[in-house]
Amino acid sequence: MKTFNKYYIFTIISFFILLSGCIKDNITPPLTGNLNPVGKMLVYFEEQGDFTNSSQAPALVNADEVNTNLGSYLIIDIRSPSDFSEGHIEGSVNIQSDSLYNYFENLDAGKYYKIVLVSKNGQSSAYFVCLLRLAGFNNVYTLNFGLASWNEHFSDDWLGAIGDASDIERYTNDPVPKGDYTNLPDIMFENPDAPIEQNVKSRIKQTMSAGFIQDINFERVIPEIGTMYIVCYALNGLLYYSPRFGPFSELGHDPDARYYMSDPLFELRAVNYLQTLPPEDKILIYDETGQMGACMTAYLRVLGYNAVTLLFGGNQLIHSRMIYYQEIQQFAFDDSDIKNYPYVTGE
Repeated sequence: MKTFNKYYIFTIISFFILLSGCIKDNITPPLTGNLNPVGKMLVYFEEQGDFTNSSQAPALVNADEVNTNLGSYLIIDIRSPSDFSEGHIEGSVNIQSDSLYNYFENLDAGKYYKIVLVSKNGQSSAYFVCLLRLAGFNNVYTLNFGLASWNEHFSDDWLGAIGDASDIERYTNDPVPKGDYTNLPDIMFENPDAPIEQNVKSRIKQTMSAGFIQDINFERVIPEIGTMYIVCYALNGLLYYSPRFGPFSELGHDPDARYYMSDPLFELRAVNYLQTLPPEDKILIYDETGQMGACMTAYLRVLGYNAVTLLFGGNQLIHSRMIYYQEIQQFAFDDSDIKNYPYVTGE
């Protein structure tokens, strides 16, 4: 199938978004022709509310809210059976990620006000919540910071990860330009003639079955940094730029990282800068906590990009700066985020 240039993709997608009422831009009517499979998915997702590029993502709920609603929320723990047996939230059910989609297809999800996915550190659950949201399950959420926020028994992952990058002396405040506009990824639907809803469902199932890439921490990716397209996808520019005063004025970002703003600009939208992402390179996304990055990684992988998220986000790169500056303190994990609610053991 023919791949169209960036202007055609932008025009087509922008027109459909305007019709759906998602944004109110002055759009030129589209040219005639067919969208490639990724373009069709983009139109579909943005017509359905564009969850990943909205203030709802990554659909976090805090431990306090979950504890208050233990009797009315469905809590799904996606950790391994052995981890679940060692300790879990009372009343939660243990469903493995490769069974999640089938579980939801057979679940009367509408009977629950909220369905909360739980993982150890909140990042794999954010990843699968995003995929389920793309599939239309709009009342599914992820426990903020995972079980680490529930009880100190589960907090080792988070407490062991926070800190500053070992090569932080390389960091700069110089902006790195986004990539050139390029084509969307080239993928094929299993059944090109099927309705878009069916092909989207198939893509989401494939992405879920591939699982969440668990081991992307900063020390592991240092040897690959020069070969990856690094995206800082953040709400506040302080995650990327350090003010030129104060104790952290020189600690900005890795010299290869590009800044894409999330809320309110949502610069990974199709009508913004999505097509500046290289379809042929590995893309490393980091945000404040790793949870929004996990959500966007899920979205990009459905679209055919080779994306991974940096676990714990800025908390393992610039934790000192995050604690110091009030504007981003809410994203800096510390002991105050651990609520020490009770948990149970066994199956």
